[in-house]
Amino acid sequence: MTEPVRITLAVTARNEERCIAATLRSLVRAAEVANGQGRVVMRLVAILDDCTDNTQNIVRKYFPQVEVMLASGGLVEAQRLVAHERPFVIFCDADVLVDEAAVAALTHAMLEDPALQVAYASKSPLPPERYTLMAAALYCYNRVNGFQTARRYFSGKFFAIRDWQVPTLAELQPRLQSLPQDAFYDYHAGLRVDDIWLSRDILKRHGDHAIREIDAAHIRYHPPETFTGMYRMYLRMTREIERLNVMFPETIPVHQHRGYDRAVERAAPWRDRLLWRVFRIALSLCRVRYKVEKYYYQNIASAPLDAWRPVEETKVLS
Repeated sequence: MTEPVRITLAVTARNEERCIAATLRSLVRAAEVANGQGRVVMRLVAILDDCTDNTQNIVRKYFPQVEVMLASGGLVEAQRLVAHERPFVIFCDADVLVDEAAVAALTHAMLEDPALQVAYASKSPLPPERYTLMAAALYCYNRVNGFQTARRYFSGKFFAIRDWQVPTLAELQPRLQSLPQDAFYDYHAGLRVDDIWLSRDILKRHGDHAIREIDAAHIRYHPPETFTGMYRMYLRMTREIERLNVMFPETIPVHQHRGYDRAVERAAPWRDRLLWRVFRIALSLCRVRYKVEKYYYQNIASAPLDAWRPVEETKVLS
């Protein structure tokens, strides 16, 4: 009889006291389902990144089966604590609800196909808490996936990965030496976003077949519901793409510029098409604000931009 494979499942969290309990409850149940199939034994770890709220107390008090690790320096540095685990690691955000079959589905995909580098969960948004046009438009955008064409990148909310590699700050020094001090891009802080860099790196080294969305591994989450929340998400993503273009220009050819599926948009209900137009107007305003903020930090500000301000409405899991 084959011995079950030991898999590390890590939740990375920074000041997530509002949602960590709901996430861990769903994750513990999904791990139990995976364990029950006899192929794997899940090791659950909560990696707490410079938490200053009650997150650690909640994990230790209510989830004794979850190991606690302390980290500092951002998401990538937190993930690095378990990056060496084999045969692969599963990472989970601290503000999602994981369906019962999700852990088993990811582990099955990775164990069955050794060439698969990343298996990531399908996802759907939870209904908005706010009764506003902006909340409805953002919910619609996430529900219909922005009427966009199929993606090659993976979502970093819940994914399994092998052959994990992100350059450390020390390893980046030869590239950073020629880059200017920039209060907006802050190149010298190193890499901060996991899925954008990892998607590019894996596509460049292994090709399209190495990343796969697993429909049976499903999660739910709260998208932004306000213009402020939308802009903060837009800022993080756009800024990191532009940072990578400068720091790793050799990865630009594999970057995916997703187009819109006009046929799907035209076939959508009139209400979705209307909300889509509201979203597009808000997106244009995000682009304007981004340019203004970039100008301010590159020409006026004395301190670097804090690009990681929380999106509060995404921390409510109901």
